[in-house]
Amino acid sequence: MEFVGIDKFSLLDYDEKVSVVLFSQSCNFRCPFCHNGESVLNSNTPIAFNEILKYLKSRVGVIDAVVISGGEPTLMPELEKRIIEIRKLGFLIKLDTNGSNPEVLERLIKNKILDYVAMDIKNGESAYKETAGCKNLNIKNIKKSIEILKNSGVNYEFRTTLVKEFHNEKSIKEMCKLVKGAKILYLQKFVDREGVIQKGLHEISLEEANLFKDILSSEVPTELRGY
Repeated sequence: MEFVGIDKFSLLDYDEKVSVVLFSQSCNFRCPFCHNGESVLNSNTPIAFNEILKYLKSRVGVIDAVVISGGEPTLMPELEKRIIEIRKLGFLIKLDTNGSNPEVLERLIKNKILDYVAMDIKNGESAYKETAGCKNLNIKNIKKSIEILKNSGVNYEFRTTLVKEFHNEKSIKEMCKLVKGAKILYLQKFVDREGVIQKGLHEISLEEANLFKDILSSEVPTELRGY
């Protein structure tokens, strides 16, 4: 399994770092609001990894970090090997994950090849499967990944994309139980744009986003992103 997309210059995906973003093929979730629908649905052509390395070598001294995103990167059998090869070039590594593969996440952290992890928290527990578009989702794996990150010592963030059709006061109160005691949670503004799996979804208003922020702030430092 190879990467299927590359953003060659980003100032948004790794705070205060200039980064290249690599998008992995396939995902075990089908979040209706996902912006990377082509990657998730396997409709992009794989990029030879030696071509990616060639490009990254040309950006040494210009780029600070490489963000491994998706799809869901932890589904890649070659992920650890790929990260090690990229790290040899001197880049910081950030991993974006949905937290569904805690064993992989834990191994990468223990092997000290990640500098930053961003894990999506989709919703409160009762609405998690619907929000992730995954009927067979194992919430125990999500909880395990949350605890791994909270106790890992690696720099991390949790983040939730707010969507009118999926998030409400009840589900946000439930979410407090999942993220209690975490370092930081970002509530991200949903933007309905090309590439979204399900068309016609709506953003949460700034007023309601601030209400959700206040609810969550009782359990975890919470900030808005994109509002």
